[in-house]
Amino acid sequence: MVWLLLNDTSFHLCLCVKNKKQIREFSQANLDYPLHSNGLVDVPKVFIGIVELLIGAVIIDCNSSIDTVWKVFKDLLEPIISQETLKIYPVTELYEVCQKKHLKAKFVDLWRESMAFDMFIDDQLVGRGTHGLKKEIAHNRAAKDALDNIGRILGKKGSTDES
Repeated sequence: MVWLLLNDTSFHLCLCVKNKKQIREFSQANLDYPLHSNGLVDVPKVFIGIVELLIGAVIIDCNSSIDTVWKVFKDLLEPIISQETLKIYPVTELYEVCQKKHLKAKFVDLWRESMAFDMFIDDQLVGRGTHGLKKEIAHNRAAKDALDNIGRILGKKGSTDES
């Protein structure tokens, strides 16, 4: 059990077996999809709760000053997150690349059979993504895999930049 004391109010977060398992899975997934996952990793709800508690505590401490809240969290996040490091989700990025290169993109939903998505470009398999819990994450992982493979598989320039 973890207890957080914020402004004389106790917030209880139970680190039960389910949360420990989610945290382990999150840690492992971050090795494959570091820092800015953009829909590739399932964030444990206990982490979301902690962030919400911290934001709430700052809001209360600064008498609901949004400017102060932004200042505090900007300073905390800036070493990790900046305009340069923020990216779009892989599905969106893949559709943009395909549109620029006049390629036909098609996802095949295999979720019920194998918790996966296959991604085809011009009827050629270029990516596959799986995730045991969330369909959306499998979809994003298929797009990310396709982005990583598109140049090699289609015999085009090895990057997703417009050529």
